[in-house]
Amino acid sequence: MTDKEKNNSSISINNDDQQQQNDNLEENKKTLVVDIDENNSINSKKLTQELTTTKENEDDPFLWPKKKKWIILSVLSCGAIIAPISSTIFYPAFLTVQEQLHTSDILVTTSAAVFLIFQGIGPLGWATYSDLKHTRRNVYLASLVLFIIASIICAVSNNIWLLIVVRCLQACGSNALHAIGPCTISDMFVPEERGNAFGIFYLFPLIGPLFGPTFGGYITQYLGWRWIFWLIAILAFIVLIFIFLFVPETYRKHKNLSPPSSDSSPPTKRKFINPLASLILFRYPNLSIVLSYISLFLSLIYIQAALIPREFNRIYHLSSSHTGLVFLSPAAGYIIALIALQKKTENQKENDNMEGVVVIKDEIIEISKEDDIINLSLIKIEPERRIHGTWLGAIIIPICYLAYGWLLEHKVPVIFPIIVMFFGGFGQLLAFNPIYTYLVDSFPTKSVWVNANLTFLRQMIAGIMSILSVPMEDSLGTGWTFSVIVFLYIIITLPVISVLFKGKQWRSKFRNDFNIEDDNIYI
Repeated sequence: MTDKEKNNSSISINNDDQQQQNDNLEENKKTLVVDIDENNSINSKKLTQELTTTKENEDDPFLWPKKKKWIILSVLSCGAIIAPISSTIFYPAFLTVQEQLHTSDILVTTSAAVFLIFQGIGPLGWATYSDLKHTRRNVYLASLVLFIIASIICAVSNNIWLLIVVRCLQACGSNALHAIGPCTISDMFVPEERGNAFGIFYLFPLIGPLFGPTFGGYITQYLGWRWIFWLIAILAFIVLIFIFLFVPETYRKHKNLSPPSSDSSPPTKRKFINPLASLILFRYPNLSIVLSYISLFLSLIYIQAALIPREFNRIYHLSSSHTGLVFLSPAAGYIIALIALQKKTENQKENDNMEGVVVIKDEIIEISKEDDIINLSLIKIEPERRIHGTWLGAIIIPICYLAYGWLLEHKVPVIFPIIVMFFGGFGQLLAFNPIYTYLVDSFPTKSVWVNANLTFLRQMIAGIMSILSVPMEDSLGTGWTFSVIVFLYIIITLPVISVLFKGKQWRSKFRNDFNIEDDNIYI
């Protein structure tokens, strides 16, 4: 190849794997030619666009127009806030419910704790149904109908035991969007686009537990606690209408999975829906370690939410409505962290001007200038490299929660714990986004199971810790309560380091067990 040819070089991309993903592409091998700039750099997003626009295919969610994808993402993101808001919006009403239903504070707290636990159990069944019946949309619609009916019964309940039972049903219906929504994102967005999509989607579930008490405080004070359930039922009904109108079916069968039987095939026996099927993934250490880590630091939101009303009322004498405003501090931290992450991504793409590299998902792969042909199998990033992005947030989290506990213990002015809550929220989103994307990339055909297991473990930990947090605080004090929680967090964080070194081996075992080829899902 002459120097002149090198300067005007182009990269021919073998599109074999893209062919296999799209049934309607021609059987012969296609070759795409993508020009690169004078620095020999190419953005993988542009490459992906070239690949995916080879032929129109309305049935393939990858090839849907960007506007359609973002409309679906917006609807699901707004809908996903239902579950976390429903779990914490009830907290400021504890004292009022206790008085009006003539019950004890333990039973009222239990009604909130069992809600969290059943929020974790419910998605296990929804996830199995989604995979078995090859549907996302029907799960969303059915779960929202269940949630609306249960919310209406909660609103008219005159007995604490009826309220507890129906809250369990309400919890099962609330979390399908939260648990399966990321699977719809994986169905539509190529891996390099998923980071920002996940960040936007999870912003709403993360701020939901924090905005919930804010709304709940004002609703309880000015409308009464029953209106909490009427309003979230109305919200769920609006989301149901938007999903019915704007969210089509996105379920994507992986090319390595067995195809469904044709009409000419003999009838098969109806499969039993095992709600515990997704728990089999816990046998893979990279999933169990990472899920334990994520679940514990996300459960801190619920522990904090359970203790804030009593602490800020006891120490600072805040009303229900003013106590709710305290939750806006970590919510602001989440929003600022999301903006910072997106800005960092944009800057990396603008500043990548190195010679002899291909830019992939904000990462780089060195290539030889003499290479004219680059197979797509070379264009991928090891998922374990994403874990490095979580360390800054992982350091911020324990510092902030330890400081929060001892600041309240010493009854410092209210502004100081509020500032620490802001940075705690900032650290949580920084830690969450990269390591969650690692899980999705590591278990590509089982993302719905991954999300169900994450929801299950997080809500179980949150529910148990919420029940224990009040007696722990009464016996140990606020400072030592958060010291114990931070100690547990550090113990669970340390094994994540092993995933950096053993993650590839554990991912290979998963692929072998499920007979999945190592195809180019990381493009």
